[in-house]
Amino acid sequence: MRSNGMSDPQRILIVNPFGIGDVLFSTPLIRAVRRTFPAASIAYLCNRRTQEILRRNPHLDELFIYEKDELVRLSESHRMLAVLDILRLLHRIRRRRFEIVIDLSLGERYGFLLAALGVRRRIGFNFRRRGRFLTHRIAIEGYTQRHVVTYYATLLGQIGIRLLDETFELDLLKEDRDDVSRWLGLLGLRDGRRMIGLVPAGGISWGIQANFRRWSQEGFIEVGRALSERYDATVLVFGEPKDAPVCRDIARAIGPRAVDMSGKTTMGQFVGLIGCCDLVISNDGGPVHIAASQRIPTVSIFGPVDPVVYGPHPKTGEHRTVYNAGLPCRPCYHQFKLPPCPYERACLRTIEPEDVLGVCRELLEQRRGASPAAVSAPALAGAEELVS
Repeated sequence: MRSNGMSDPQRILIVNPFGIGDVLFSTPLIRAVRRTFPAASIAYLCNRRTQEILRRNPHLDELFIYEKDELVRLSESHRMLAVLDILRLLHRIRRRRFEIVIDLSLGERYGFLLAALGVRRRIGFNFRRRGRFLTHRIAIEGYTQRHVVTYYATLLGQIGIRLLDETFELDLLKEDRDDVSRWLGLLGLRDGRRMIGLVPAGGISWGIQANFRRWSQEGFIEVGRALSERYDATVLVFGEPKDAPVCRDIARAIGPRAVDMSGKTTMGQFVGLIGCCDLVISNDGGPVHIAASQRIPTVSIFGPVDPVVYGPHPKTGEHRTVYNAGLPCRPCYHQFKLPPCPYERACLRTIEPEDVLGVCRELLEQRRGASPAAVSAPALAGAEELVS
């Protein structure tokens, strides 16, 4: 029996339809739920893009996939098939007879449907009064001034759970480790050369507004070139298949020490290769949180988004965020909306390569505990354990 009077549930559902970063933010929550209810069956409802992240989570028993965009496209040509897909999903959820749902969607649709499906305890946030179908709710005006993980910790208190460990969790499967070993061989990276990950695009969850989260290509080129030369490092330029033109141009401009990896890896391979890097430099977005989950130092570049709320977490000396603190207009992303920008993205445009390079050099030399002259020691010492 919990301290709040609730009996221990046997079947729990977590709902989070958002992107990779948001799902990784929930991994401390998943772990805390499992620790508190070790005998319970824990399921997670997510989108198709994040299922590969959650498939690697050791605390989950089942996944439910709801991909809104796919259903919208299907309904345009075969409306009845789309309806049948939704009904099948709802039927599967109803058959599980969940006792508790932890709803991280911030909307009312899931609360309504899960109430109709008979889930008695529905815990979530009451954002803009959209939590009216929840039985336990916390009123919020959006995520501000505190990290999202901290909000999740407060939510868990509604069912008597304490969140003791706020680190992100993303395990590798054996197939991932085998694939990483093959990639390192193909790339000739078993000789101890340093590896630096560069993620110059991203922000796909923002759709047509993704550009408002991206630092300049010229900035990434200058940083990648300078670090590869200073540390004799191989720069792996990562990206989605849609990012291939950007990544290809950046890799070519950096020079022979850069490798374009865009669209060439599975999610597991990407996570594994990120875990072999000495440093990952990324725009604000999922990849920087993947690196944090692998305990890899990160430098993330933030424009309209507040890194206090959406940055790498927990905040340690291994993670640095770069942003222009002198602009009174930023962060302008509030209540999950991005207003029109009258300043031509000044928050990103005014970040200079040297601003990023400074913290990159500090982290690389701190991680090595050596001066630049001594950085030729094997950089893949940690990678050997990963791929053995």
